[in-house]
Amino acid sequence: MRAVATLLAFAASALAIQVTAPTNATGFFTSGQNTVSWTSVSTDPSNFTIVLVNESESPTYSQVLDALVDTSLGTIKVNPPSAGWPTGKGFQINLIASADQTGGIFAQSNDFTFVTPTGSSSVVSSTSSGSTTSGGTTLIVSNTATTPSSTSAPSSSSGNGALNPTTSDTSTTPSGSNAAVATGVQAGFFGFVALVGALLA
Repeated sequence: MRAVATLLAFAASALAIQVTAPTNATGFFTSGQNTVSWTSVSTDPSNFTIVLVNESESPTYSQVLDALVDTSLGTIKVNPPSAGWPTGKGFQINLIASADQTGGIFAQSNDFTFVTPTGSSSVVSSTSSGSTTSGGTTLIVSNTATTPSSTSAPSSSSGNGALNPTTSDTSTTPSGSNAAVATGVQAGFFGFVALVGALLA
């Protein structure tokens, strides 16, 4: 008897891996990833397979979540099955040697329940004025275009290369230096006429 007790004690110390999460207090969420955590010793196997089970159901629920998990990690995020997470209570996490050896359980979690995550995701909305609200913060998006204005119309060229102005001066009264030139020409003309008259006389 003492030999059997010693052998059982040795086996228990040699395989000390224990599941620390999930627990019956934390459970698993019905959406997104969930966390599986464990403790181990150097004598534990180097890897294992994580299986989600519910033995209270008929037939028994069994779903492999991850295989060849490195024991030294201590924690891992597991994705939901292709059909999504189940609902209800009485679920457990089993750490087994492989998917083909479901009978060799290294460690098992306590019973837990799937729960709906609390909180809501941020709602993103957009208004016509260009403001966007995301997670309680308002972002103002500027999307205004400015149209360049022209202060003068472009000039066009005639066939001989001269520029045709877009505006014309309709005034007939000379101003500035142009008036002085006109006055000088007129005086010279009258002087020429007087000279010719004197010669003819």
